[in-house]
Amino acid sequence: MNSLTLGRAPDAAEAADPQASVADAGHPAATIAERFQQAHRRQTRAKRRQRLLLNLAGIALFLLAWEAVPYLFSWMNPALFPPPSRVLQAALPLIASGELASHIIASLSRAAAGFSIALVLGISAGILTARVEALHHLSEPVLHGFRSVPSLAVVPLAVLWFGIGELPKIALIAWGAFFPIWITTFIGVRDTNIVYLRSAAALGAGRVRTLFQVILPAALPFILAGVRQAIAVSLIVLVAAELSGSTRGIAYMMSLGHQLFQVEIMFIGLVLLGAFGFVADRLFVWVVKRLFPWYQSAS
Repeated sequence: MNSLTLGRAPDAAEAADPQASVADAGHPAATIAERFQQAHRRQTRAKRRQRLLLNLAGIALFLLAWEAVPYLFSWMNPALFPPPSRVLQAALPLIASGELASHIIASLSRAAAGFSIALVLGISAGILTARVEALHHLSEPVLHGFRSVPSLAVVPLAVLWFGIGELPKIALIAWGAFFPIWITTFIGVRDTNIVYLRSAAALGAGRVRTLFQVILPAALPFILAGVRQAIAVSLIVLVAAELSGSTRGIAYMMSLGHQLFQVEIMFIGLVLLGAFGFVADRLFVWVVKRLFPWYQSAS
């Protein structure tokens, strides 16, 4: 009997946590799990590097093609379609003087303010109209009617009512960004699985708890889709708002370049608006992945 090695008796710590003792003993399952996690992390990092390199390569190819177009086609006038080198040359004095920064800050401030207002009002209105049946029927024709009105059509009235200050610009952006958030929030809350609601009621959850722990998590994919769409709408309406009367902003700078026949200035504005949209969308995806790692559709 003494020739057989039965092993030592487990101590108190191992008895309390048998999984830890198995892992410490080098259990094959634990080793395989660790290797799988390491391989998954390496694969994720490799995909990120590959995506970054492809993005940079795409930008480089686009700039090279843009630079070559005026030289490859004789009918293309460089004065009307300036290459990136001329656009950059025109941007350097604006960067050095700080004028470009002031235009960027003015535009981003307006877009952020209008979008923030739309975010609060859109989600609130979506929840209320979806949960309160009387309010839904009362507001349905009005909200759906105004949803069909283009934001650009409201520009003259906004200037007439609020003047040419910051208020009409922010109001126009909020108007345009409100409806995508409202309609997607409404759909998400309205289409919450009835099984979830009955289960919450059976467990004794009140209305507030059901809203925050059942309805909003279930509606989150719809809400995030509307928010992402509203980001793009905010930038679109921003251009129209700044063209309605402004002394600062990217669209104002483009309008000034048009009046002075400085096409390079107009292209600077186009590049900046495109960069704003891309950065805002990537920032949205990054925030969503950090706050809601289970939500994969935002990528």
